[in-house]
Amino acid sequence: MDFAPLISAFILISLTELGDKTMIAVITLSSKYPKRTVFLGSFLALVAVTAVGVVIGEVLFQFVPSWIVGLAAGVVFILFGIATLVRKEEEEEEVVKDRGRWGGFLTAFGFVALMELGDKTQLSVITLSAESGAALMVFLGAALGFLWLVVLEVSIGKVIGEKVPKNYIRIGSGLVFIIFGIVFLAQQFL
Repeated sequence: MDFAPLISAFILISLTELGDKTMIAVITLSSKYPKRTVFLGSFLALVAVTAVGVVIGEVLFQFVPSWIVGLAAGVVFILFGIATLVRKEEEEEEVVKDRGRWGGFLTAFGFVALMELGDKTQLSVITLSAESGAALMVFLGAALGFLWLVVLEVSIGKVIGEKVPKNYIRIGSGLVFIIFGIVFLAQQFL
């Protein structure tokens, strides 16, 4: 059994979601709602969006030649990396003004799911699934990455936000995307 897609998805999700708007949103939500409900709502939203991405990636794998997907994946990851490195630092903290009548779970689920649809991590999961043809392994790796991140965000996320400059997190995320893009391109030419 090849664990490379699982490990790749875990590392990619873990590094690129640090400092992302979703992380800041979960920290904000956990300051207003019980931690357990924010954890469950956020994690289930991330898993649902990831499942959609994996299915799309698997369909691409079935109908598009792998060398085309590999080239496209390499280019897409490099472009994401460059975009991440050159974007201007903007305040991404989302403030939840209305707690809603459904409580922390539904608020966290809806808020996080909407933020992640079409986000770079969902596109990464689509690309990794299409490139590897191992949708289940990519899903498990991404889910594990999100699991530890949501636990971290809910429990000690505020400390990270205060201690690690967002600029360092942004640079690290950008470099990870570029490295993954180079690896995808290298695999197609070697």
